[in-house]
Amino acid sequence: MNINYNEIKIGDRLVRNKGGIFSKHHALYVGFWNNQHLVAENQIDVGVRYIPLNQFLDEGILERIDYNNFNENSQTIIIDRVNKKIGTSYILTNYNCEHFVNEILLGVAESKQVKNAIALGVGVSLCLFAFLRTKE
Repeated sequence: MNINYNEIKIGDRLVRNKGGIFSKHHALYVGFWNNQHLVAENQIDVGVRYIPLNQFLDEGILERIDYNNFNENSQTIIIDRVNKKIGTSYILTNYNCEHFVNEILLGVAESKQVKNAIALGVGVSLCLFAFLRTKE
């Protein structure tokens, strides 16, 4: 997927693959500063940080961009929210990259990936339990 640099704006969500079929890496486009396009992400072992967009793209295949078309005031609020989160630790189940982006954009730190993984784990556990009970 190619990025149209004339369309992308502060607050647009970028989602790329992370190597697995179920996990995606979420980041926020935060603008063009110091001659480079930047994103904010929450990364394992690092936490919330700014990185160059090309670094984000080099680490996986871009799957989608959610264009939000925020106005200038909203973009300023987004940058302020990101700045307040810089350095916040990555916690897979409680504050991963998707939690971070959703908190910045929606005000709610949640992750559909975590919810789906928990639901899958519960479902598999119930099936295994039922199967083992029939073997007794």
